[in-house]
Amino acid sequence: MTKIHDYFQAEKNESLVFVIVGATAILCGFYFLLVVNSKFYNGLSWPLIFIAIMQIFVGTIIYFRSPTDEKRVTNFAQNSPKNINNLEIPRMGKVMTKFKLYRYIEIGLIILGLILFLIASPTGFWRGVGLGIIIQAGIMLLADSFAENRGQHYLEFLKATFS
Repeated sequence: MTKIHDYFQAEKNESLVFVIVGATAILCGFYFLLVVNSKFYNGLSWPLIFIAIMQIFVGTIIYFRSPTDEKRVTNFAQNSPKNINNLEIPRMGKVMTKFKLYRYIEIGLIILGLILFLIASPTGFWRGVGLGIIIQAGIMLLADSFAENRGQHYLEFLKATFS
């Protein structure tokens, strides 16, 4: 059961990092908006703030859900291993499919951010928006790649142990 615990503990830890990154992005965004207050930094602030709200929301949900998920899967493993095959492996299959979708969205956002950054005026609002999108989408892509890798190892463990 150590691998189950390790997987969900890592999920919980990464979600806490996601919340901290989101809170930091919000603070930076408001600082840029209220203190620096130039077109470029105003543009940079909006993606930082709006994407950070999503990061905090998702991170908080995962943080509080992980212990319950760990108990559920540990219970399956100890008391009804067939539920690992019937419930947990299919659930993880769906999670892994979603990671592919997230990767495409995040790469698309990075491309959009690059386009905005490259075509906008050097000190303009839209150049700041582009940079903000690049930063936030890049952070999300990095975090999701760690989570996807961890999920793949967890899924392989479940299949090898319970199939």
